[in-house]
Order: sequence, then C-alpha cells, then structure tokens
Amino acid sequence: MPVQMLPDVGLSLPLEISIYLFLVLTMFSMGLALTTRRIVEPLRQRRLMGTAFLVNLLLIPMAAILVVRLLPMDAAVAAGILIVACAPGSTIGPKLAEFSKGNISLAISIMFFLSVLAIFTTPATLTLILPGAIVERVDFVDVMTTLTIFIMVPMMAGLAINTWAESFADRIRYGAFLLSNLSIVLVGIIFITVQITGEVRFYDMFLKVGITALLAVLLIVAASMLLGYFLAGPDRENRQVLATSSANRKPRRLPPRRGLGPRRLRRGLHHHHRLCNRADDCIRADRGEVGAD
Repeated sequence: MPVQMLPDVGLSLPLEISIYLFLVLTMFSMGLALTTRRIVEPLRQRRLMGTAFLVNLLLIPMAAILVVRLLPMDAAVAAGILIVACAPGSTIGPKLAEFSKGNISLAISIMFFLSVLAIFTTPATLTLILPGAIVERVDFVDVMTTLTIFIMVPMMAGLAINTWAESFADRIRYGAFLLSNLSIVLVGIIFITVQITGEVRFYDMFLKVGITALLAVLLIVAASMLLGYFLAGPDRENRQVLATSSANRKPRRLPPRRGLGPRRLRRGLHHHHRLCNRADDCIRADRGEVGAD
C-alpha cells in the first residue's frame, strides 16, 4: 500500500477535483503569460539561479531532515513532511512576486525550471533520505505522473499556444486568468461545504497529525524563507522572490480561505485585472511591440 502523506482522514472527491482543477488552470494561465525570452533571460544570472537550485533541491531537504529528527512525531507524518520538502517548484511564485513587487521574470524562470526538475529530483531525493521500508511503499511513478499531468502539461500547453498562436493566446489569456482565480473561490466554497456537512473535519485531521508536526512545518517554512532571502545576494527584489519561491512547495493541501464578501471580491478582481494587464504588457515588450517598462 502506498505511504500516505497524512493520517487516513482523506479529502472528499469534489474537494480533491477542485484542487487539481486549480492547479491545471493556474499552470495553463501562467503558460499563456510565458515567453521563451522571459524563461531563459534570468539564466544569464548564473550565480542567482544556481543559488535557487541549491536552496530548493539540497538545503531545504536537509533542513527538513534535521527538523524531523529533532522533533518526535509519527513516522508516516515525518515521511509526508519530507515528501513535501523534496518537491520544489511553487505554482504561485509569480503571483507572490507580483504581490511583493519582486522580480517577476526571475520568479517565472525559477517556477518553470524547478517544475521540470521536480519530476526527476523528487523521486531521486526521496529514495536517498527516506527509510527503505517507506521507500518501498512510495509509488514514484504515480508521483512523477501527477507532477507531469497537473503541472508540466498545462504549463507547456499554454507556452506552446503563446509561441505558435499569439493572436489566439491574446484572446484567451484574460479568460484563463479569470478561470484560474475563480477556481480558488471554488476550492474555498467546497472546503467550507465539507466542513459544514462534516464529511471532512480538518480540525480532527490536525488533532491526528499533532502540534509537533505543525511546529515542524513552521520551522521548515521559516528556514526555507531565510535561506532563500539571505543567499540571494544584495538585490531586494531577488531576495523576495527566492524567499517566497523556496517557502512554497508543490504537493500540499490548500489552507482554508476566509469568507469572500463583496469588498474582498472587488479587491480580488481589481488585482486580477492588474495581473492580466501586467502579463500582456510584458508579452508585448518581449515581442518588441512596445517598450519594456
């Protein structure tokens, strides 16, 4: 039987589907905002990109190993924490860079290359750090298949459309961004519904996991942000991007969202318009249609 990342509390099928839908729509919309130039341009900063790979692929897994060894917890929970720590490639890195006024091109490049590398490095790293008995229960083919289907395929599809069918990409980009944001709302609605109906109780899940596991997660997140921030060099925008990109790992459960009142919804839609306009401006600049900002 494959090892579970958390005790057997599960997620309802609609909630799991909505989370996967969010991943697919988000990666597809980001692919529509990608150009080859935006992906490869940060590679000229070899030290910075090398630091990003070092932090995400080596230092964060090492920090996770240290934390789970120091804090007593169930072996299955420790394995779940290590699995998350070994899966780089934040899908929301570019959006966090937009919020924090960081280097968006760098965030996109880190997200793209780490998402590709994660398909191969995650199984390899887990094989090295997990006990043999647990490794035998981890379905690495399933891990690689999931990362490929829900992360790489939609992102590469969006990039291909933007590369070979620019006019079509321009027409559907706004709708794709809107669907991506609405899928977050859908996750929140379903999450609240399963809590009300009692189908899934995340409070019970928290009790089963334990306060020690929560402390371990917080310590790993803090260590990831500090490593990314202080190893990124003197530039503030680069530090913000490496800190947020390193702290966000790929296979995770989404946290509960706060209520969406009219004021919060207006703010979200306002940010959505800004993000779409920013993506359009960057793409036109890459094509030489307008001057870069």
